[in-house]
Amino acid sequence: MLRTKNIPCSLRSLHSLFIPSSSFASSSYSSQCKRRRILNPPSLHPPEPPKKVPHTVSAHGRSWEDPYHWMRNTDDQDLVHYLKRENEYAEAYMADTCGLRRRLVAEMKGRMPATESTPPEPWGTWEYFQYIPEGKEYPVLCRKPRVQTGLVKSALNYIYALGKEQTLLDWNQVAEKYGYVHIGSCRISPDHKFLAYTLDSSGSEFFSLHIKCLQTNRIVYSSLTDKGVVSLAWTGDSRFLFYTICDQTQRPYQVFCHKVGSVEEDFLTFTEHDRSCCVDITSTKDFKYITINSNSRTSSEEGLHN
Repeated sequence: MLRTKNIPCSLRSLHSLFIPSSSFASSSYSSQCKRRRILNPPSLHPPEPPKKVPHTVSAHGRSWEDPYHWMRNTDDQDLVHYLKRENEYAEAYMADTCGLRRRLVAEMKGRMPATESTPPEPWGTWEYFQYIPEGKEYPVLCRKPRVQTGLVKSALNYIYALGKEQTLLDWNQVAEKYGYVHIGSCRISPDHKFLAYTLDSSGSEFFSLHIKCLQTNRIVYSSLTDKGVVSLAWTGDSRFLFYTICDQTQRPYQVFCHKVGSVEEDFLTFTEHDRSCCVDITSTKDFKYITINSNSRTSSEEGLHN
């Protein structure tokens, strides 16, 4: 036991604060434990493990067993039912944190601005920009008439000021249709009449190509190929759109050309046979040429197409 008879009275209280006796510490600790409510896991039974189907995989001269290979088929009803049971078990197990999760989400949303917008990017007679509407998760691509400069164009400024913003592509509407949306590339045609964009609506990272007429607000072309489209490039006359597609390893290796308004099959213009190289395309600033870039980790090659 700690002796305090030789300690002045004025210091005894401080001494007891900084160096409590063992009996005080043990009683305080036990009272804290009594007040603490220990949450036991809910009396739930986890779902049964998924089934195992014998399957042998061979690659690179080796073979091994993969009993869960059947899960690659996302349309398999056994897989759907198993994931449903797993989700139900997780929701039931975490039911006591429902209020906490809602508060955390509300706090994180409260730290973000209600709306976000990019600075307008002038191009031709238009200004293009994106913004995220309040309460939405995805951006909206818009444009508005560009304010002209010079005394001669002062009359046009008044007319343009009366013009309203034009919505070109609303990611939120696409998400409502498919449940998921990921826009890869967006390219406006040089005449500002068409919008070409790539869309992934399943999370597979394989993008389909779509062309929208900005005058009629309708989709005039959709390429629902299983080969993902990556990069896009318009020609200067806005009549042709070049795009790249991927192989099974998601390597961009071929360049196709589509004629806007044509029902003919898109024609192949370039193929990269070297599997160590990926192909990327773009338009020059004056839209006179399409550059075809073939790049690897150690080399780069560029060609022009007019």
